[in-house]
Amino acid sequence: MNIDILQGLLNGKGVIVTEFIDNTKASEYYVRTKFIQEDGFKWDTVVPYIDRRAGLNIIKESELAEYLISLKPYFKKKAMADWKKQEIKRGLIKGEVTKPFFDVLLSFKEEIEKLPQNNNGARRIQDIKDAGYTVASIPHAKGRMTSRILLPIPLHAEMGYETFSPQFKARVLRLLKERNAFEARVTNRKALIPDHKFSEVRWDDSTKGENPMDMTDDEIIQKFQLLDNQRNQQKREICRKCFQDGIRGTIYGIKYFYKGTEEWDNEIPVKGKSAEKGCEGCPWYDIEKWRKMLNKEISKK
Repeated sequence: MNIDILQGLLNGKGVIVTEFIDNTKASEYYVRTKFIQEDGFKWDTVVPYIDRRAGLNIIKESELAEYLISLKPYFKKKAMADWKKQEIKRGLIKGEVTKPFFDVLLSFKEEIEKLPQNNNGARRIQDIKDAGYTVASIPHAKGRMTSRILLPIPLHAEMGYETFSPQFKARVLRLLKERNAFEARVTNRKALIPDHKFSEVRWDDSTKGENPMDMTDDEIIQKFQLLDNQRNQQKREICRKCFQDGIRGTIYGIKYFYKGTEEWDNEIPVKGKSAEKGCEGCPWYDIEKWRKMLNKEISKK
């Protein structure tokens, strides 16, 4: 990744980047960024572009530039204040151990000295990440200290995608029995996200209209699966690459497709409702069905 190329792509966009920051121990990579709004409000922060746990893997300057521009509206003064009020009201982070960490991080600034002294501070930060929040961990050049920055962006990086009301999410969790499709087991419901089997990257305007919040129970079971934040992000990245390159994704490198092959069927449209047929058979489209079909093949051996 070249900082000069990235700066050139962002020229005149109100987004300034100054350096890349590597946290190789955690497999996390950041770019130090300043967002400048039209009213003159400025905010310095760091933005992750590679995060192993979140499944975020941006490797091209053009993709990173587009991503940073999409984040700019969330760093307006009012937007940040509203986000803070909203998340305090939601109360997703609870407990006398973890909540003090979250309360300090709500400054959206780089924090280290103000964080509560705790023998397992890394666990507290991971608890916050598991709830869906984006927290950057910046290692210091000297010593073993690490500063943390909370980014006021939508939970589970839902920029441009559908968001769900608490009532609808609870309904999906109930119908799908709180079962993490990737893990093939019931997991912590707070960390689960309703994931559209048909990836949003292939939707068009009419397709989005076919996903109303008042859909029937059968429609929900047909359309959704439950994933945690890490796998949800990973799936979005894999689907985006498939959309661009025409190569369908795998799980753990297993090249098994119960319908079709690794290559996208060129006879199928790449976008719109008809494109869903091209997703069928891909491991990520319906993980539970893919696992069932794979086990069926194995049992024949």
